[in-house]
Amino acid sequence: MTETSPRHELPPLTRRTVLGVGALSATAILSGPITAGPAHATSAGTVLPLVAPLPAGLPDRSHFAPEEQVFAGYLMILAPLANSVVDDDPATYGWMEDGWWRTPNVENNSRIMEHVATLAWFLTNDRPWNPYYLDANLAGRLDAAIGYYLGLQGANGAFPVDYQANSLAATGFGAVALASAYGDLDRQGVLTARLPAIESALRSACAYLLDTTTYHWQLPIRYTNQIAAALAGVGHTAEVLGDAAIAADLDDRIELLADEGRAPAGYFHDPVGFDLAYNATVMLPDLADLYLITGNPTLVQMAEDWMDFAQYVLLREPGTTAFATLSAASARNFGVSRDDTPADADDRSALSRVFVPEVPMLGALHVSSGKKHQKRTQWASSPDPVAPLAKGATSPRLWMHVPDAPENVSGTSRLAQFAAMRPLAESTFTEHREGTLDQDMLFVRRPGYYTAAVDGEIEGRARTGTGLYWHPDAGTIVCSLNGYFDSWWTTFVPGAGPEGADVDSALTDSTVTYYAGPDAGGAPLTAGDLSAVTGTFTTRSVSADGIVSTDVVHHQNGIERTVTTNGAAQERIPLLLLAEDEVELSDGTHWGGGQATVSTTATWMAVTRGTHRFLFSWGAALPVRLESTSKWYFPAGTHNVTRCWIDHPGTITLELTTVDMTTVSGDVAVATTGTVVDDLSGRYLDVHAVNLEPTAVDVRIAGTGGTDHQLLAPGEGLRRRVRTDDPDVRAVVLARLHSTTGVRVSTTHLPTSS
Repeated sequence: MTETSPRHELPPLTRRTVLGVGALSATAILSGPITAGPAHATSAGTVLPLVAPLPAGLPDRSHFAPEEQVFAGYLMILAPLANSVVDDDPATYGWMEDGWWRTPNVENNSRIMEHVATLAWFLTNDRPWNPYYLDANLAGRLDAAIGYYLGLQGANGAFPVDYQANSLAATGFGAVALASAYGDLDRQGVLTARLPAIESALRSACAYLLDTTTYHWQLPIRYTNQIAAALAGVGHTAEVLGDAAIAADLDDRIELLADEGRAPAGYFHDPVGFDLAYNATVMLPDLADLYLITGNPTLVQMAEDWMDFAQYVLLREPGTTAFATLSAASARNFGVSRDDTPADADDRSALSRVFVPEVPMLGALHVSSGKKHQKRTQWASSPDPVAPLAKGATSPRLWMHVPDAPENVSGTSRLAQFAAMRPLAESTFTEHREGTLDQDMLFVRRPGYYTAAVDGEIEGRARTGTGLYWHPDAGTIVCSLNGYFDSWWTTFVPGAGPEGADVDSALTDSTVTYYAGPDAGGAPLTAGDLSAVTGTFTTRSVSADGIVSTDVVHHQNGIERTVTTNGAAQERIPLLLLAEDEVELSDGTHWGGGQATVSTTATWMAVTRGTHRFLFSWGAALPVRLESTSKWYFPAGTHNVTRCWIDHPGTITLELTTVDMTTVSGDVAVATTGTVVDDLSGRYLDVHAVNLEPTAVDVRIAGTGGTDHQLLAPGEGLRRRVRTDDPDVRAVVLARLHSTTGVRVSTTHLPTSS
């Protein structure tokens, strides 16, 4: 390779030669107290001289370029990280032993060694805040670490982790790290005697990564984030080695990834199913990295398709720039919210902003350029010492990506992208998406709510059933989790399974069918029919064991969930409550988020948030339990995951209705909605009246075709579909309440147009 800079010839270091290596510059040996933890691991520097700790008071924040502030946390751990390289044990000489990156912290987990890239960057990049530039002691320890790292590679080019001799993740992410280290060392002319061995390792790794006969290319591709990293590693290798032939098959593999690494729904496989964290914070940034290398337009299409899906599983929480997520759909990572990331140290998905000019909606997922600038300005002027990174939270991908990440759009433009996301942009739609697995995802927007549900085959930690109930003005009310504690929307049937095992409907595979109208007796609907359905329809989900059958009827202002089991059961509903939410039950119990557990008997429960009330009504007096958890989400921990458990004898119909309290007026508190629907079944007015009084109310709904009349108990509702071919469809709701003070009457004339 042609030399472009002076060479600093340092021989590969061994236990016998290292003590003879001197300083490379006047700043190579520093003095002063240790400010970022221990400066050594088990070694006292008896073989490889220790890297000097950072002197007290450094670094000076003002010396960092804004886009390079991310390096400050790494600088604080640079000496401990380098000094964790073992030098006093022949068997593990060069291993980074202190657990700074990846678990388990064992000698054959080669992912630990990816920090050779970090050490190489600090060794070879001259910055006013980097005292380790051309530091001889750092060079010695880096050389030992590279030697150990390369020694882990198998004959086929793959690197191991503790549980797997040929690891796709270790080889792909490792190729990126080694290519980065090679590029830095070669550019600066440091440790040049080590470069041929790194080159050989990279060539061998790339051949392995591109080999379609290996297990990681078995179709469909299961872990797409690892393939994306692998292809990025190949691309970087071709660049730093100046050999385009290495990447000759890269475009072909990108096409294969696009064809076999995604679900028809649009998300990336991890594994096979959806996982938000891997998709958004690992996969997309690596696709962006790959796009910067190759310019392949397929990568843009993949990002666009992913964002088209993501708008259904990321719901903006009103008044914030954070999102509630359909956690129940994620197969690997637990998570409830996606929050803003103005701090570079948290901005793991930063590089995916590369796609924003061509996929504008992706800008909604990133902090605005103004907030990023503000955070960086605050960081530079802060008098506080720079905090060292915590062990385990030191991914080298962060410093690799953040400095190259473009700015996001302005705050105003970002708000426009929020508004363009379909659950906010439209008041009515039905969207069905299919997984690569036998999996159905259903997203339903109606004027009063938005729901998201997953049915079919479970992969990993995913949960089946309805997992989200959200309103654009009030936010998230119900959110199913996929963690290890029981906070997901499910029917729990104790002892109903084989050999007396408990049954949890959300933890079983399921089959789902769709029907027109308010029950499963309506005309069957195919998945392809659903996009044309704007009115009432029913989904029937049956657990694989046949023990739990759940019908969810989608109305205009709420859903009706009827569950049938083969024995006594418990409905478990994961509420997401604000501290200021008012929770009231039919027996007069009042309860707030974070309070102690309460158990009572009730026929309904109401959650009031601002001007909206969310009424859970099940008609019969049943035992109810409310319990706050220790889980608080969103910025400042404003939302508490709260369990609501309702015991029932084996069947229950639960109505969840959204009530806009600003529309409730007159002498009788009856909430009335009327929505004109142009549906597959024709044009009709969907009418719903809900009794919000503490006593029974006589309600009549009059319209074309007659009058419906019912005495409604507190919390009970009456529905009517008023049909007509006349575009001027109308109805009247009459509510009459008899009390000791006389008769009160309210009359509501419903809107006559949609």
